[in-house]
Amino acid sequence: MLAVPVNFTVTLPSRRRVTVASLARMVPAGCWETRSCGAGCKGHRDYSWAWAATASPRRHVLIRRSLSDPSELAFFYCHAPAGRPVSLPLLITVAGKRWPAEECHQQGKGQAGLDGHQVRLWHSFHRHTVLSMSALALLAAAAARPLPTAPLPQATGTIPAATPAQPPAWADTGTLPASAGQPPPGDPGMVKVSVPEARRLMRLATTPMTAAARQLGYTWSRWRRKHQARARYHHYQARLRAAHDKQATLELRPVADH
Repeated sequence: MLAVPVNFTVTLPSRRRVTVASLARMVPAGCWETRSCGAGCKGHRDYSWAWAATASPRRHVLIRRSLSDPSELAFFYCHAPAGRPVSLPLLITVAGKRWPAEECHQQGKGQAGLDGHQVRLWHSFHRHTVLSMSALALLAAAAARPLPTAPLPQATGTIPAATPAQPPAWADTGTLPASAGQPPPGDPGMVKVSVPEARRLMRLATTPMTAAARQLGYTWSRWRRKHQARARYHHYQARLRAAHDKQATLELRPVADH
């Protein structure tokens, strides 16, 4: 799958050559489907999607349209291996994998200094890259650890086994709205500890500082995660409200036409 510009040209099954921008204008209104391509930092990434065939049975054009701004389009030129069936949900899933890859690369630069090297030799570059990727892997593993389970009974006189479970305070305790009109809760909870937040907490735990400064850092971390949970709640509610308004418009349209 390759992201292409608006002037990218494809050949239709009718042997007509058109740009992908012109192809998007040919898609009937009923052929657009609203689907999520994965979870983002504020909820599911919902878009309107459509796909079109080309002259080659192994190549397709996937079109993504923003729900808030229908003029915002993105185009993907897709190649399917021979003999493998292709569907719109499958292409959307593959397109959604681009965001985690870009996020991982961005976190490597922002949290582990992946692009902070000032070397010109291969060995120095290789060592810096390996160290940065190892640091990012450590942070990602710390943020992705499962919650602790019930402790297993230990034999008398044995040392309790170390558990790699995540601290309970790192878990996602935020709430999500069940309807568009549901009022926000007084306590929105907290989002789970992310990779950037894990780096901040690790710095607080390892850097020499006073107890008051360390406690202030932990308090600021909890406030930040609670604020993110509140923003996520309102983001989900805005999506539910937009879907409700769209459904109401579709229900009223036949009456207005009549």
